[in-house]
Amino acid sequence: MVAKADGASSQSTSVNTNDLKGRVVTQDGVIIFDKVPIVTPNNDVLVKELSFKITRGADVIIAEPNGCGKSSLFRILGDLWPLFGGTVTKPHPSKLFYVPQKPYLALGTFRDQVIYPDTKQQALAKGFTDKKLVELLSVVHLGYLIDREGGWDSVQDWADVLSGGEKQRVAMARLFYHRPQFAILDECTSAVSIDVEGIMYEHARQSGITLFTVSHRPSLIRYHEYLLRFDGEGNYQFRKLGKEDVQQTAFGFGHGKTKKIRKLEDDVAEGEDADTENS
Repeated sequence: MVAKADGASSQSTSVNTNDLKGRVVTQDGVIIFDKVPIVTPNNDVLVKELSFKITRGADVIIAEPNGCGKSSLFRILGDLWPLFGGTVTKPHPSKLFYVPQKPYLALGTFRDQVIYPDTKQQALAKGFTDKKLVELLSVVHLGYLIDREGGWDSVQDWADVLSGGEKQRVAMARLFYHRPQFAILDECTSAVSIDVEGIMYEHARQSGITLFTVSHRPSLIRYHEYLLRFDGEGNYQFRKLGKEDVQQTAFGFGHGKTKKIRKLEDDVAEGEDADTENS
């Protein structure tokens, strides 16, 4: 499906919030945006009417120039921004999980970092003994941290103790602990090696977690079925990724790529250039 928002852009279009009112429907196993305007708190319209439907198992990768809609989309999903129009259908908040680029690390034990915001007693009630938590750490290649940091009950300033990549992998272990229906992955593996990143994405899919990913790494395209692309001018495209998209990007960025593949990789990598310029 290709949709166009009548040329709406953040530079030229605004909305009167008194004239628009959206509706939220709670439903398991699906995320639907039906004619939803993506609007900033300043009432600037980034996309006039966004429409798409995602069911469980249909993983989505988002490509966009910075500031063109993905953060706004996530804030609407998380009920952090008002819904000015259209209808959003989504599961209960307990079945959605957001993993940011810079994850929150709690005050407390090393165990607390993995099970946050649960307590040890709540984790045990779910059947997560320390032995089972070790299995989660093994998936994200962090099993060595238990000995290095003095065990599960060790208390540290985890924001200082852990490296950037370790923090991101702890957040992924946290995702696997909670095992939601849908996960919003917002550049959350940018400091992780591509091979470990791939292992974590495969585990998420095998665990039945449907992924909503923002990343500038074309190597991640292979783990998704759909592309949602914002162009920065008020327009968007939502389409199914074809076999050609997935196969050719899976073999790296060498010779013999079609223009379509190069364009797809450019779309996904475009935001990375913007990040570099702004850093």
